[in-house]
Amino acid sequence: MGVIKRQTIKGSIYSYLGVAIGFIYTLISLKLLTPAQIGLTAILMAVSAMYAQFSTLGFTKVTERMFPYFRDKDKNHNGFLFISIAVGLIGFIISVVTFFLLKPSIIENNLEKSPLLVEYIWYLIPLIFFRMLFMMMDTYNKMLFDSTTGSILNDFVFRVGTLSLLGAFFMNWINFSQFVFGYSVFICFPAVYLAGLLMYRKQFSLQPKLDFVQTPLRKEMISLSVFGLIGGLSAVALKQIDTIFLNSYSGLSMVGIYNVSFTFGTIILVPSVALGKISSTFIADAWKDKDMKTIDDIYYKSSINQLFAALLLFILMVTNFHNIFKILPSQYAGGEWVIVLIALSNLIVASTGVSVQIIGTSHKFKILTYSSIILVALSAVFYMIFIPLWGIIGAAFVSLLSVSFASILRIFYLNQNMKLFPYRITHLKCLAIGLLAFAIGKVLPIQDNFLIDLIFRCSAISVVYIGLCYWFDISTEMTTIGNKLIILLKTRWGQLFK
Repeated sequence: MGVIKRQTIKGSIYSYLGVAIGFIYTLISLKLLTPAQIGLTAILMAVSAMYAQFSTLGFTKVTERMFPYFRDKDKNHNGFLFISIAVGLIGFIISVVTFFLLKPSIIENNLEKSPLLVEYIWYLIPLIFFRMLFMMMDTYNKMLFDSTTGSILNDFVFRVGTLSLLGAFFMNWINFSQFVFGYSVFICFPAVYLAGLLMYRKQFSLQPKLDFVQTPLRKEMISLSVFGLIGGLSAVALKQIDTIFLNSYSGLSMVGIYNVSFTFGTIILVPSVALGKISSTFIADAWKDKDMKTIDDIYYKSSINQLFAALLLFILMVTNFHNIFKILPSQYAGGEWVIVLIALSNLIVASTGVSVQIIGTSHKFKILTYSSIILVALSAVFYMIFIPLWGIIGAAFVSLLSVSFASILRIFYLNQNMKLFPYRITHLKCLAIGLLAFAIGKVLPIQDNFLIDLIFRCSAISVVYIGLCYWFDISTEMTTIGNKLIILLKTRWGQLFK
């Protein structure tokens, strides 16, 4: 877990810096951009993500599972990157053809309620290409034991760039059209940078070595790619379908309001993303070596560590609603339940640890595909029912239902088929401590000054929660960090802690 811990911490630091910058961006954008303009950036991200995922033709799953068999630095990993890029280009061509076929229908359906989407629809083509390219190369780079660069580019550099654009827009140096162009450039930039980094490291070789891919290996790769395509599309659809349905029923303005509330709810999932990226590499190698002990260890530790971090963030968020909505414009009022439902769904996901990565890199990976197809179909039906009834709260409610069902299904499957189970009595202790910290946060009197109340409330909750988790040794990794910190403080300040 040493490398995993280091890269997870590093990735999480940049991710949280990105979250902080993204939070500032969100606050400023609420003052400078209309809900429809915010909704435009959200829908461009959502639609391009789905098309880009399709463009990979599921080959990222092949990379995650089969790259250990190609790994050979002296032989440029037996031409693996050439195959990956070639597959991506084929998928992109298919996506562009599909886009042109669907474009008239998209324009007709959005001409009145989402005119901005019609105006900027052509931006989707470069966004699809560069996001596809980034997904391919980031997965490849991750398998070379570098999971942090992609996270830094996506979570930090992108947000710094878009915040800079918002500053330029505020200063009237650029208009909204130039802002959208710059926003798209920063979406594309990570792929360009990652390609350059791989070239600099002499790990970017497009020299083919097709003779290495013998018939049995080729069949396995095709099978993985097919299921990866279906599973990947389903996974992206589960994340983006709410935005697409909201735009369909309510237009870009409602998408913008939902997207702002959704952003708050997703903050608690940042450590899970960083951990999942690096863990899958080690889990894939462990499967190759049939090392179930390592997989079980990663599963448990990822579960408790993610629950520890996510639960604290969840408590801090729900006990500070009165502060959060002081800084949001009045038109965003009523988004509390969206934040609660999305945050709760992400808390559930965090508690399941790296269950997705364990199944996805195992010989039972197809179960993810089957379950995702069912979930997408059910979610689509429920979105069509609950969005017209409850609007953005309906969308968040369906997200919670789908995520909860998927998480329970994964836990049950791993326990029944692989004898793996992430939860221990320690998880109950963590929840009990969290409940106590939540109660303290709710009973504290509200201060008149917004900043004083925020600092006071967050500090009190954090001291109680982290202190008790350290005392009861909830997370071995966090306890180790705490011990090192105490030793450092004792060294610096002598007898202060005696």
